[in-house]
Amino acid sequence: MRAARSLSTRLVALGSAVAIATVGLAGTAGIVATAGPAGASTSLGSTTCNLTTGSQSIAASIDAAITPTPVNAGNDFNVTGLVLSSHLTSDKTTTVAAGQTLTITFTANMFATNATPASQVVTFSGLVTIPAPFPIGSTAPVVLNGSVGAFTASTSGATSTAVSIDPSGTLKAVLGAVVISGSCTGGAAVQVASAPIIPAAGFIRTVIPNAGVSGGGTTVKLVGKNFSGATAVDFNGVPATNVQVLSPTVITCTSPEGPNVPYGAGDTQDVVNITVTTAAGPSKVQPFDQFTYVDPTLGAIVSSVSPGSGQPTGGTPVTITGIGFDGFDASIGTGTSVSFGASVIPVCDGIVPEPCATVVDDNTITTIAPAGTGIVNVTVIGADQSTPSPTSPQDRFNYNPGYFLAASDGGVFSYGQFATGSFFGSAGNLTLNKPVVGMAVTPDGGGYWLVASDGGIFAYGDATFYGSAGNLTLNKPIVGMSVTPDGAGYMLVAADGGVFTYGDALFYGSTGAITLNKPVVGVAGTPNGAGYWLVASDGGIFAYGDAVFYGSTGGTTLNKPVVGMAADSDGTGYSLVAADGGVFSYGTAKFLGSTGGTTLNKPVVGIDGINGGYWLVASDGGIFSYGNAPFLGSTGAIILNKPIVDMASTGVVTTSAA
Repeated sequence: MRAARSLSTRLVALGSAVAIATVGLAGTAGIVATAGPAGASTSLGSTTCNLTTGSQSIAASIDAAITPTPVNAGNDFNVTGLVLSSHLTSDKTTTVAAGQTLTITFTANMFATNATPASQVVTFSGLVTIPAPFPIGSTAPVVLNGSVGAFTASTSGATSTAVSIDPSGTLKAVLGAVVISGSCTGGAAVQVASAPIIPAAGFIRTVIPNAGVSGGGTTVKLVGKNFSGATAVDFNGVPATNVQVLSPTVITCTSPEGPNVPYGAGDTQDVVNITVTTAAGPSKVQPFDQFTYVDPTLGAIVSSVSPGSGQPTGGTPVTITGIGFDGFDASIGTGTSVSFGASVIPVCDGIVPEPCATVVDDNTITTIAPAGTGIVNVTVIGADQSTPSPTSPQDRFNYNPGYFLAASDGGVFSYGQFATGSFFGSAGNLTLNKPVVGMAVTPDGGGYWLVASDGGIFAYGDATFYGSAGNLTLNKPIVGMSVTPDGAGYMLVAADGGVFTYGDALFYGSTGAITLNKPVVGVAGTPNGAGYWLVASDGGIFAYGDAVFYGSTGGTTLNKPVVGMAADSDGTGYSLVAADGGVFSYGTAKFLGSTGGTTLNKPVVGIDGINGGYWLVASDGGIFSYGNAPFLGSTGAIILNKPIVDMASTGVVTTSAA
């Protein structure tokens, strides 16, 4: 309910201009704001605003509500109906301004408990056209409407949120060409609305793997959000077993038996939806939560393709792993076949000419990749001779190998055999809050993430946004990122070694509470995603989870500071690079060359590697390739808007270095 206020205004003609002499807001009737059906009603207070033209005051009261209510933890909510209303009453001078418009604005600070951001500036504004003529005894409404951005409810376990106004602010009244300002210095904050916070429903964003055998028993990882306190995981209503909540974003479980077991003839696959139940109820059913049951006696499942990329001309030896491959029937000469996108490769049977696919056993196929373009799914048809294996991010093969460079303004430059098909977008045309400092590419090379120094994340191509630190107050800026092996998560590292994990990236430790000799400059993850290394600018290494310490330059006097690191694909070694291009290799990582003795146009800012080689990138985008890492292009001869800050490769396939 909104109470009226009477606003007495004296208007004096000053030649052709009209001035406001005094503006007063009378009355003390209370206003009650209700935060929706489940919200609490709250009596509102008032504040005092003084105009610079005299001692006349405005007593302001605010009316508002929280939407939606209740508020789900971790979700945005808005303060709606943010209104201050009053009335303009007539007096003997009102007719002087008849037909003109009175405008009033009031600026204040809004605070939200148990929410982020903690505060925002809100401006109330309104106008009224004074009737011409203004009838004696009538009123004209003056309504001031406020506007504020969204808040995000706390996920810390808080049970309610409240929004209040700090009445300290500025007041401005405008009539015609005359502006009169004032200040508002009232006492305690005015509470405008409150609402309960309830746990948000779980949301499944990724299922890994997204297929399993019909008899159940597949270990499945669910990646999403709001998993804290999950009490059950169901596959089309059938409970999963061994449910473990590893973090608010990761659950592992074991799939139950499929819905149609035993299968009938030709009944190869069944698709079900997975739901996670929390205090907020079951998660909403949507396409991302689907899981396909496959009868392994008839159909197949592809779980990995190694290597995951190759030349467009074909010829790359590939090993495919999975289930249900041994479907060849020699008596009729038909059965298993392999497809790279639209290119079908028959199984080797002693009759089919090469190239063909060799079924090593029920879980392994070896073959030679045919020619192709783009990123394709590698599928296998089993004994049913008709239904290809379910597609997933784990079965993709990339015909566009190369690397990407990222500039501090979010510009992206792609290089490789089919570079024009590998550019998925950039932040180069955006106004960024903070500069981009790093990038990471998805496992199949079909997308990438950029990270800014405030922890903001920009996702392109098939890279999925799992969260960011953009809304957090950081002790130190973000300096780099690393993606998990399956591409369903990433970790950010700050200059103080603070680690922030998203998606299926798990936290194993950080140097956030340690006094460092030098700031952290980079991060690299282990092959199975169960650990990571941090590197500081003096080359000090900090290993967490299953990451093994192999050595560092922490006790060495360096010519230039270390700026980044790259880990070997098997996790048994890593290489560090300094700003002068000096390379330091540890464990099984091989030293293949450096620019340490070269005069560079610009300093080196990053390193990325493949089996048997690595690239160094300078801030002008110059590329230095060593070992089997091929040179595919650079921005070294281009005038850049902003310097290059990082690079990431899509996995160029080469033979291992000696």
